[in-house]
Amino acid sequence: MIHLTLIIVDFLTGLLAAGAWALASAGGVIAVVVGGGFLGVSLFRRWRRKP
Repeated sequence: MIHLTLIIVDFLTGLLAAGAWALASAGGVIAVVVGGGFLGVSLFRRWRRKP
């Protein structure tokens, strides 16, 4: 019975770790996309100001 409990706890811990990693990587991708968008807009505005 103790072994089954350990297996379940290990499984749940693994799910939590995988979920946290997926959330962190998705957040990183979103941050890169948003940052790239802001960089592109600022460069476009700077380019448009030049005569």
